[in-house]
Amino acid sequence: MPEVEGVKARYSHVVAEGASATGGGTRAVRRASVHACTPEQVAADLAEALQPEPTSLVVAFVSSALDPTAVAATMAARMAPARVVGCTSIGEIAGPVASHTAVAVVLDGVRVRYGVGLAAELSRGPIQAGRAAVSAAARAMNLVAEDLDPARHVAITLVDGRSPVAEGFCLGTAATAPRIGFVGGSASDSHDVPRGNGPARDPQTAAVFHDGVALRDAGVVVVLAPQGSFEVITSEHMIPTPLRVVVTRADPTRRLVLELDGYPAARRYAEVIRAAGGNGPLDNALAARFPFAIYVGGRPYVRSVSGVAGTELRLAAAVDEGAVLRIMRPGDLVAQTRSALAGASSRLGQLDAVLAFSCLGRHLEAQSRGASAALDDVYASLPVCGFHSFGEQSGPLLVNHTLAALALGGGDA
Repeated sequence: MPEVEGVKARYSHVVAEGASATGGGTRAVRRASVHACTPEQVAADLAEALQPEPTSLVVAFVSSALDPTAVAATMAARMAPARVVGCTSIGEIAGPVASHTAVAVVLDGVRVRYGVGLAAELSRGPIQAGRAAVSAAARAMNLVAEDLDPARHVAITLVDGRSPVAEGFCLGTAATAPRIGFVGGSASDSHDVPRGNGPARDPQTAAVFHDGVALRDAGVVVVLAPQGSFEVITSEHMIPTPLRVVVTRADPTRRLVLELDGYPAARRYAEVIRAAGGNGPLDNALAARFPFAIYVGGRPYVRSVSGVAGTELRLAAAVDEGAVLRIMRPGDLVAQTRSALAGASSRLGQLDAVLAFSCLGRHLEAQSRGASAALDDVYASLPVCGFHSFGEQSGPLLVNHTLAALALGGGDA
């Protein structure tokens, strides 16, 4: 695969700032990026780069081109007795965005205390499963959810990006510990396989990793108590237009919109985005520049169009019939991202890592606007480790077209 070979040259085996090539490291959080050819190679290379201690937690985002079951098992075996959580991804971020790679951070379990909780079988009750996962993570730290303190604790979440009930998981987790910050992303996989009325797609590969198992219909919650400073980052750059549509027919369980304003959804959507300045065929690139938004408490929350299937629209987060959707237009993606990350850096000082969950729609938009290199430069300016997600958790909400991130700084002993 030429693309994989090119990635090998750039990511042959990167030991990030703060790590030692001979074992251990000086920072509370260290990161690494490697190429992803086989599960065994990924596990071996990341273990060599990260050198996890027995009390460490490894958080890994691995190309969905590899078998997630094998990835989860080999990662856990190679890193043991350290714990491993993570998920599949369609694009990895550790400096310049790449594909067919694996990126990871290792958290020093002494200087960054943590607890992990699993939300299994989301489809049987996503809110309850999310609540149970937060409670389990708190118990692992000898706490109850009510004890979690926003000055000392923060939570990261990972959820199956193909789950139709991920919204309920986000709501349940944040409602269980409403005082602390929640930030996370949805596991992603190949987005360009035909869906809807097209040919049957390949079996889903999107999965979350938890202690050696790749899980679908599941989520993972990690509650952190960093010794150093931390900050939740949310970067949005879309600007509301005056244009609105009403969802007159939808299938929220499949995240499909069938009609807008009483007309076939794709046709009506094409009309309104052209009124907003969008030109060209209605494809993923054009849709990435003109997503929808719902308003909650007077604030817009983006709902991206992830695909067009005949007359239907597939969204990256569910909307209900009767919902009023605002058409958004692109602002300055690069400038907003730079401002959000630089602001956190200025407030926290030197950063150990930025765990970043960046919507795939942002990447597609950057590509369509010729801004990918500039966005890569922003990511490369800080110790970013993340992936392109199918949705981002920001507090209690699943949002799209957003950079949701956790900056960790000041972790040195």
